[in-house]
Amino acid sequence: MKIKKVLKIIGIIIAILIIIVLIHTIKNYIIITDLQDKISQYSNSSNYYIKSVATEGNGTIVTMEYYKKDNKQVVFLERNINGEISKISMYDNGERTDTFWDNTDNKTAELDSGTIMSVNIYNGLETDNKWQTFLGCITSSIKSVNYDGKECYNIKGFMSSTSLTSEATETYIEKDTGLFVKSTGGNTLTEKEYKFDNVEDTIFIEPDISEYTLKE
Repeated sequence: MKIKKVLKIIGIIIAILIIIVLIHTIKNYIIITDLQDKISQYSNSSNYYIKSVATEGNGTIVTMEYYKKDNKQVVFLERNINGEISKISMYDNGERTDTFWDNTDNKTAELDSGTIMSVNIYNGLETDNKWQTFLGCITSSIKSVNYDGKECYNIKGFMSSTSLTSEATETYIEKDTGLFVKSTGGNTLTEKEYKFDNVEDTIFIEPDISEYTLKE
């Protein structure tokens, strides 16, 4: 009888644990799929601006600004290492890409330099299917936070096909849009901001080529 009672208690405990895990997972699944649906409205945008600032543990700051309008795009990259700044600008007019390097001691350019580094609006919570989403929700931790005046979800431990994160990584996703706004992990803090439908053609005007040394 004692053995039966012990087994019954163990069975009840296991059932309670299963219910707790299911409630946790279903709650996370509802949040994650809602964010996935919200960001989908931005995925096919043809006019947008993204700024990303990554601060590394050694103090290096990498700033990226990306503009896209229809078939035109431009990327500005700036690396700040202990106050020493280097810049790369890549212009794609839809037919060719020109690249400009601005360093402390020289300025060089390469015309028709090849493919530009496109920066797409991606879903940081993307998975291959709903079952994969469900499994990712089992191990993930989600809580509401306010970051930089935005209502966000702080998400830990969710494994997606676009960003394989460690347990120590924290991702901040804006509730209203599903857009990635911040992540911490691997000694790097990354922050992003977005603007839509306000990129003007003037941003695609290239620098004065006469100020640069052309690469052969």
